[in-house]
Amino acid sequence: MVESNKNKVIIVGCGPGLKAYISPKALYNIKKADILVGSRRLLKLFPGVDAEKVVLEKNYRIMTQKIAEWSCLRQVVILVSGDPCFFSYTQMVVRKMGRERCTIIPGISSIQLAFAAAGESWDDACFISLHGRSDKYEHLIKKVREHHKVGILTDHKNTPAVIAHQLLKNGIQKRQMFICKNLSLPEESIHETDLASAIQVPTSGTTVVIIKNTSHETR
Repeated sequence: MVESNKNKVIIVGCGPGLKAYISPKALYNIKKADILVGSRRLLKLFPGVDAEKVVLEKNYRIMTQKIAEWSCLRQVVILVSGDPCFFSYTQMVVRKMGRERCTIIPGISSIQLAFAAAGESWDDACFISLHGRSDKYEHLIKKVREHHKVGILTDHKNTPAVIAHQLLKNGIQKRQMFICKNLSLPEESIHETDLASAIQVPTSGTTVVIIKNTSHETR
């Protein structure tokens, strides 16, 4: 049981993929790390950082306990994709450590980049993550009916084609879909289509979907 922490745990948002999107303040704190925790992809962005590198996989609860213990004597920096406060591991760390023992450095989320690429404002949108959550479709359908715009984080199972199929199956038709793939990376692509056509669009890599109501219908 850890009772006190010498160092604050620093949680850094690493943006949507390209290293150029990481802020100078984030880079400064990453270079100060004694222990750098993150996914394999994020850790590979910092080969020159002289810190112990720990891969974060799906062992979230165990890793959170270890981070609490390490931070007593060493500076721990956690790398999070996108923005730390948007559908991430951050809240688990904050609950464990306490808000006063964490410093959070924001990053650009893939959702922000997707709305920018689509030329759409996102202050009037609703957001949902289907990343590892195939049980969320009832919730998604409700939100698509209620909101003019919905931004969706996807995964390799919950693809744009699957999302479009689920919406059409539930009677939702007059919607525009932006399929934003591999944002910020050289292979980035933005595809604007309707739901029926989206079923035929192949996707690979990281994809963000924006659903926009083009008719203002609630169905």
